[in-house]
Amino acid sequence: MRNYAVSILLPVYNFDSLRLKSNVKIIQDFALATYQKSEILIVDDTSNEETRKAIQDALGLGYVRTVRYENGPSRRENLAASFKEASYDILCFMDIDLATKLEQLTGLTDKIHQGYDVAIGSRNLGVRPEREYFRFIISKIYNFVLRILFGSPIYDHTCGFKAFKKSSILRIVEEMGYDATAMRGWFWDAEMIIRAAHHHFRITEIAVSWKADKESTFSFKREIKIISYMIPFWFRGMSCNGS
Repeated sequence: MRNYAVSILLPVYNFDSLRLKSNVKIIQDFALATYQKSEILIVDDTSNEETRKAIQDALGLGYVRTVRYENGPSRRENLAASFKEASYDILCFMDIDLATKLEQLTGLTDKIHQGYDVAIGSRNLGVRPEREYFRFIISKIYNFVLRILFGSPIYDHTCGFKAFKKSSILRIVEEMGYDATAMRGWFWDAEMIIRAAHHHFRITEIAVSWKADKESTFSFKREIKIISYMIPFWFRGMSCNGS
């Protein structure tokens, strides 16, 4: 058992109500058996009534809390706004569909316990993730562009499997601000990493396995709008090289 405490945040938007409680229970059982202390915070990003009821049902498991937003879905914005609600100095977020094996979570949290500020699960290091070929190619191109434009050393910016030192991520989130326009979208992850590297925070990337869930809410047409946010951000001269 790890001799440190962890807050696990689970972003949820219209997830299968039949699987929600059982998946939270799986995560809870793992956390209780693995960490000295733990909590689960379900971040409800304006889910429908069915999912909302399932979340309320999951609260009966114990060590589970929730925060609900009425302005979503916001992609990462409401999730990031919830980081301050974490009770412990090590916090992480992961997909509630269990796309990544829970056993790999300790690889991230151990790194934060050892002194890193940001630990990133990477689907582009090691075994190829189980996902649609189109999305695999889009992800490869997107991450390549980020590495070229911003000098990022990271191979997978968008993986929904990350851990942080609380004080460090709160500083970055405050600097990033809240994008009420929803133009930033999935670029949130990349901007967070770029800013963290710019400030010389300690960042590490760890290979993880990944099996895409059939209920993924990703939409290429919706996410393409991040270009109108990303290019001005690039023109402002922000990079991973610091100053």
